[in-house]
Amino acid sequence: MPIYGLNRGINKPVEFKGLVGSNIYLLVAGIGLVFALFVTFYLTGVPLELTVLLTFVAGSGMWAGVFALNRRFGEHGLMKAAARRSSPTYIINRHSRLFQRLNQDPTGRA
Repeated sequence: MPIYGLNRGINKPVEFKGLVGSNIYLLVAGIGLVFALFVTFYLTGVPLELTVLLTFVAGSGMWAGVFALNRRFGEHGLMKAAARRSSPTYIINRHSRLFQRLNQDPTGRA
C-alpha cells in the first residue's frame, strides 16, 4: 500500500497529488457529496447499474473540475478570485461632506 506524504517542510504549502491549499478541502467535500449521491440513489431504488454510472460520471466531473481549478488558480487563487468578485468595481460618493471634514479635528478642540 503506497504511503503519501503530506508534510513538505517548513513554509511550504500542503500538497497532495498536485493539489495545494484549499483545493484539497474542495476535493474532500466533492468526494463526500458523490458518496451522498450514491447512497441517495441506492436507497431510493434506482437500478444499481444506473446508480454506479451516475456516481462515476459525477465523481469524474468533480475530480476533473477540482484539478482544473487547481491548475487555473493555484494555492491562494480561489480566495483571491472570491475577494475580487465581492469587492466593488467603483466607489461612488454623492456627498462632499466627507471631503469637507477631512482637515477638521475630530475632538473639536482646535
